[in-house]
Amino acid sequence: MPIDRRLAGLAGLTASALLLAACGGSGPGAGDGQAASARPAQEQIVITSADAATPFQLQTGRYKFGWDASECTAVAFTMAGAGQGFTYEKSTRQKKFSAIISDVPEDTYTLAQTDPGCTTWSVQIDRIGS
Repeated sequence: MPIDRRLAGLAGLTASALLLAACGGSGPGAGDGQAASARPAQEQIVITSADAATPFQLQTGRYKFGWDASECTAVAFTMAGAGQGFTYEKSTRQKKFSAIISDVPEDTYTLAQTDPGCTTWSVQIDRIGS
């Protein structure tokens, strides 16, 4: 059998095995309706100045906190948890940037931007890792 055919056959078997594993083809929990992962369904939250008063949920973990305030000269963000007392504050003259927030506890949070000269902005919060 030529090497090209063997490699093609091996690649097909490998792809099939990976697909079967990704779909939960065998092993504990396969086919019994149990979730295969504990990761949250929503790992990205986007908040704009128009909906800043809307609370949002975060799970325990580390997050990338990115903002875009292109029309502003400065921003002053405060993300506050309702039950755990965790607060993250970021004041800067950077119009568009991001920061990492570590050790965020699971809670319901609200976001406020308090610099009076900044009325149009958006924040994107992305969970890092699992």
